[in-house]
Amino acid sequence: MNLSKLCNGVKPYCPKLKSQEKFIDALFEAAGCKTYISPSYKKAFFNGSKDFTVNQKEPMRGKDNLPSLISFFEKEIDDAGSVLVALGIPEKDEPNKKALSIALAQQMKAIIDSDDIEVDDILILQYQQAKQESKAETDYSYTKPLYRGDNISVYENERHEIQSYEKFTHTWELINAGSIPWVGRKLVYIRGPKDRPEAYPDVINIPDVNPQGRIKISTTMDGRGFDGVTRCKWEMQDSDGENCFPQRDSLFCVEIDARYKRK
Repeated sequence: MNLSKLCNGVKPYCPKLKSQEKFIDALFEAAGCKTYISPSYKKAFFNGSKDFTVNQKEPMRGKDNLPSLISFFEKEIDDAGSVLVALGIPEKDEPNKKALSIALAQQMKAIIDSDDIEVDDILILQYQQAKQESKAETDYSYTKPLYRGDNISVYENERHEIQSYEKFTHTWELINAGSIPWVGRKLVYIRGPKDRPEAYPDVINIPDVNPQGRIKISTTMDGRGFDGVTRCKWEMQDSDGENCFPQRDSLFCVEIDARYKRK
């Protein structure tokens, strides 16, 4: 399985994405990539005349993008049965669009995370597993959000290589990918007892965001002269201080690699 095969199996059944370029744009955005890619390269990725290489995969790696990929496939596909046939996934019963979306997201993650152009085709296995795990539409192995119908996509440069005394600005772009508005929320730095970096502010109020809306928020972080790698955990909390996306520690994580001297 490669990117071209996946695209050609899915795109004909995504009527809202009229062109190959629009399909690639939407797929890559769901995977967490905002790097500029020329229209000719998008077409080449789609038809397989250009390989999907490590350089193009790198901006999509290390991101908590499985939920946004699932949401993308579930939202855009209008004929799950035809996609199953196109990709060779056997199904005797009614097509399960949720399970298909999960399988496609897992396959896309496998393509992104591999340095090879071709990866194992895991669609059949993932589809059957997802069907078993999601007898109800909302059941799936990743942790459910605090609020039913809530979902998020996060775009950011999550790793910063700095000198140990350096300060820098970190910006998150947040998309409300769910079906409920965000009201009264905030992003909070969950600073561990051994976490040396500081953040100003360490609590960021989030303006109200309607479904499909997007915002950018920033903080200034300070290495404070300490060497080492720190994964600074942040979480989105509601007005009661409860974590809106529990057990998804990497969602807003900022990784800092601080060194006193850098080449």
